Amino acid sequence: MKKFWIVLLALGLVAGFAMSASAADVKFGGSYYVAGVYADNHGLNDDGKIAQAGYYQRVRLETTFKVAEGLSLVTRLDALERRWGDPRWMGTEDTYNRTNAAGTAQISENIEFERAYLDFTTKIGRFNIGYQNFVSFGTDFVNTNLTRAGIKYFVPIGPLLVIAAIEKGAGGDRNIGEGNVLADDADNNVYDLGAIYKFGAGDAGLIYQKGINKTTRPTAGRYSDLNIFIGYGRATFGPLFVEGEFVTGFGDLRKFDAGTGTDVSAAAYAFYLHGRGDFGPAYAGGRFAYVSGDDRTTNDKAEGSIMTALKGGDAFNPCLIMWNTEYTKWLGNIVGNTAAGINPLTGAPAGQGTYMDNAFFFQIYGGFKPVKELDIMMSVSYAYADKKPYVSTTPFIDDKYGTEIDLVAKYKLFNNLEYMLGAAYMVTGDLFKGIDPNFKVSNNYLLMHKLTLSF
Repeated sequence: MKKFWIVLLALGLVAGFAMSASAADVKFGGSYYVAGVYADNHGLNDDGKIAQAGYYQRVRLETTFKVAEGLSLVTRLDALERRWGDPRWMGTEDTYNRTNAAGTAQISENIEFERAYLDFTTKIGRFNIGYQNFVSFGTDFVNTNLTRAGIKYFVPIGPLLVIAAIEKGAGGDRNIGEGNVLADDADNNVYDLGAIYKFGAGDAGLIYQKGINKTTRPTAGRYSDLNIFIGYGRATFGPLFVEGEFVTGFGDLRKFDAGTGTDVSAAAYAFYLHGRGDFGPAYAGGRFAYVSGDDRTTNDKAEGSIMTALKGGDAFNPCLIMWNTEYTKWLGNIVGNTAAGINPLTGAPAGQGTYMDNAFFFQIYGGFKPVKELDIMMSVSYAYADKKPYVSTTPFIDDKYGTEIDLVAKYKLFNNLEYMLGAAYMVTGDLFKGIDPNFKVSNNYLLMHKLTLSF
């Protein structure tokens, strides 16, 4: 009899869990990609070229648990994000932080939960609470795929959508020792307030961000207090699409506590403009981007590195080589002369990294779709620095990043499966010589193919 009641209780628990689970409407989405890449001269060095080649992949699963009308739990995880044949993964079961082949720090875990947040709508507005994407506003120029914890609030007022948010970059309230004031408050918070206006042909928006980073106070006795404005507009007029965006940042990049250092203010700018026309099966367009560089004659002011500070633009990817997130993630930053030095404001190589900084960028492109499954596109891009980088007090000998020619063909094998072939040739500019006029730079070309499944 006792066993009967135990079995009956177990069956009741199973039924209860099953009924609870079935109450939620679960929707799955995501993507899988695998790519092969060959870069002929990643180091841009004419003396001793080093080619890089390999395959890499990522599985992304996005799940929405709809618990009730207007209430959902949204999650996202990445799995098996790695280079094929990476020996550091053979036979291991534990997740860990690794350094990829490019020598940059990466978190490449077997299963990495990146996002989990509640999405619910009340009578006073909509809330997103948890780990989610924050830097996704306007065009792709400043957008990023990164995740932060925080709270978003949306309230529609006619054609206007008001946005308020708090982002938690780091939480470090702690007290190291009796009365250690510097360590009592070591957070990194961003406060957002903005609005998006939708009209017949498109939309426009403006957002203000207040970023206060005190994570360096316990060790360096300094903090930053920055103000960022981001505004955009985009519209479609028949076959013509236009969009633009601006970013301005000002405030205190480094604010030292009394007697511990020299304060550095910030005043940086960025601007983006893009237009495209569709003409039957053909299309053509152009892009212009400007991101201010640092003027090294003003030691108490930083005019550059605004995109690096925002970690903005890793969703932009205007080229296959220059400022392409996948290229820099799997092959590394494009540095050229490795003795060129380090940007003292960002700690990044003084060449070209993931985030577009210190640049005038110009691009024209055109494409043709002979059938609905096939898209062939060619682009020509040219870039030079707004301000020459420095090594100590010595400026680089040149400001030219170079010219890149890209040719990309995409073919849909199925509605959800796309195969891409890409080729790029970069005519290397003399900026990558650094401060050494005798350093011989050489051009680089890239060949790649990529299979992408979206579901």
